[in-house]
Amino acid sequence: MAFFDPTRPAYLANPYPALGRLRAQEPVHWSAGLRAWVCTRYEECSLALHDNSLFTTDPTLTQSPRAAAILAHRRSVPLGEVATLGSTSGEAHRRLRQVVNPVFAPAAVKSLEPSIASEVDALLDAIPAGQPFEFMSTFANVLPSRVMFRVMGFPPEQAEDLQRALAAIEVSRSNPRAGSTAAAVQAQETLAAGMEPRSRSVVEGSVLGVLGQALSSEANLGPEEVLSVAAHIATVGADPTSGALGNALLALATHPEAAEALRADPSQMHAAVHEFLRYDSPTHIAPRFAVTDTELGGRRIRRGDAVLAVVGAANRDPAAFEDPDRLDIHRDARKQIAFGQGEHICLGMGLALSILETALNAILRRWPAIELANEPVYGGSIELRVPDRLVLR
Repeated sequence: MAFFDPTRPAYLANPYPALGRLRAQEPVHWSAGLRAWVCTRYEECSLALHDNSLFTTDPTLTQSPRAAAILAHRRSVPLGEVATLGSTSGEAHRRLRQVVNPVFAPAAVKSLEPSIASEVDALLDAIPAGQPFEFMSTFANVLPSRVMFRVMGFPPEQAEDLQRALAAIEVSRSNPRAGSTAAAVQAQETLAAGMEPRSRSVVEGSVLGVLGQALSSEANLGPEEVLSVAAHIATVGADPTSGALGNALLALATHPEAAEALRADPSQMHAAVHEFLRYDSPTHIAPRFAVTDTELGGRRIRRGDAVLAVVGAANRDPAAFEDPDRLDIHRDARKQIAFGQGEHICLGMGLALSILETALNAILRRWPAIELANEPVYGGSIELRVPDRLVLR
C-alpha cells in the first residue's frame, strides 16, 4: 500500500528511498494526513509548477477548506491580504515581478560578484583548519543573508534590524503557528521608518530603491505593497540558498572523487551546481491549488484540491535523469526543477547560482579535503530540505 509521511525521522534523514517507492507504487497519491495530492514524478510535478491555468499558489483563485483556512489566517495578520510575489498569479504577479526584475538581471548579478567573493573569503578566514566546525551557522546561513543586505539596499547601520522586521512580516503571514500579530505590527512600523529616508540612504538599483521609485511611477504600487514585496524578497530566498550550500558540502564530503574533479577543473563548477541542486534539492516540496477540475497522472483532481509537487522526488525520477540516485557532476542537469518553473520560477535564481558557484570554488580551492565529522541533523520542515546542523572537518 502506498504511504507518505514526510515527518518521520527516517524520512527527514533520507527521504529518497521512500520517495522512490511511492513514485513506483502511486506517483500521484492522496495523502489523508496532509489532505493533499502528492506528486513524485517529474512529469506531473513539472505540470503542476508550470501550468498556471490549472494550478496556482493563490488561494483566492480556488475554493476549498484548506484555501479558506489560509485566507482566514491572512485576514488576521498585518499585510496578510496585500498582494505579494508568492501569493499572486497571472497579471497581478507579472505587475509586481516587473518592478523588481532589474535587480536580479544578469548584469546586476555580475556586478555583485566581487562583493560575494569578498564575503566568502571573510567567512572562510574565520573557520579553523583541521578542526570540526558547524558549517551551517558559521557559513551557509550567514552568506546568503549578507548578500541579501546588499541586494535589498539596506543602510549598513540598519541592515540587521530591517532584515528581522521583514522576516517577522513574512513569517507571520505565511505560518499560522508563528509569532504574534503584535510582533508583526511592530516589524511593519520598523520597516516603514527605515525606508523613510530612502532618497538619501537606500542604494539606487537595489530592491528598496526600485520599490521606492515604484511608489510614484506608472507601476502605481502602494506603501503596503512595497512593504509586502520587500518582506517576501528579503526572506524567501535565504533558506533555500543556505540549504543548497549545506547539501552541496555534504555531497562533496561523501563523494571525494567529485571534490577532486572540481579542484582539478574549476570550470566544471557551473554545471556541477545544477547537479548538486538536482541530487539533493533544498526546495523539497512546492504546494499548489487546483484552479479547476483536471486530471493528473490518471487521478481526478477537484478544484480547490491541494497538490504537493515533491521537487526532491521529481529531480530523482529515472524517467527524467539516468541513474538518478548517483551524483554525477558531469551530467547535464539543467532541467532540474529546484528553482521551480513557470511564472513562479525563482526570481533570484541567477544570484543563487552565483553565490553557490563562488562559494564552492573558494572552499575547494582552500580546503584539500572535506570530511563529515558527524551525521547531519535536519529540522522538521517538509517543504525545505535544509540541514539544521552539519559538522565538517
